[in-house]
Amino acid sequence: MGKRDLVRYGIQNEHSHIRVHVCPRARRVYVYPTIRGIEAIESGKHRRVYGTQSGVSFATSEGYLVPPFEIRECVSLSINPNVWRHMNFNESDDTSTKGGKAESMIVQMLKRGMLPIPAIGENIADADMQISGCDIYIKPNALRKQEIVIQVKCDYPGGESEYGGTGNLFLQIAECNPLRKH
Repeated sequence: MGKRDLVRYGIQNEHSHIRVHVCPRARRVYVYPTIRGIEAIESGKHRRVYGTQSGVSFATSEGYLVPPFEIRECVSLSINPNVWRHMNFNESDDTSTKGGKAESMIVQMLKRGMLPIPAIGENIADADMQISGCDIYIKPNALRKQEIVIQVKCDYPGGESEYGGTGNLFLQIAECNPLRKH
């Protein structure tokens, strides 16, 4: 088995612009700018907790429990029940399987235009462009870069309690990976 020491690895040092938490128990998906999640944990208002992996007797993660709507700009998405059945999430799946299913689900949602990506819309003032059918420019809101990087987390028990979740999202700040699962 691998090391027991938690390494600082999580939301505070990833290079994403957008975070997506796929929450199978609540059957919800939560989307927010990564910087807003960092602000939430830095506020000092949320409880720090430790988590474990199945088959491991020591802490394998550290993070904060944050209610989704205490993360500014967080959007909750209700997903068609057929999608959840098709993805066949199972709480007993290992970490790698859960993560792979979550990523596949989000890729499909992106292809279908079902994932809200924060952006800035600006009116086009040029009359000739408006006459030619161009009214609005869209620029990514996440640091105004060409590419938007998304971090997907399978937060199995997370999500609003009214939908069967814990009432929180888990915002990880440290981990160890003794079972070497990715």
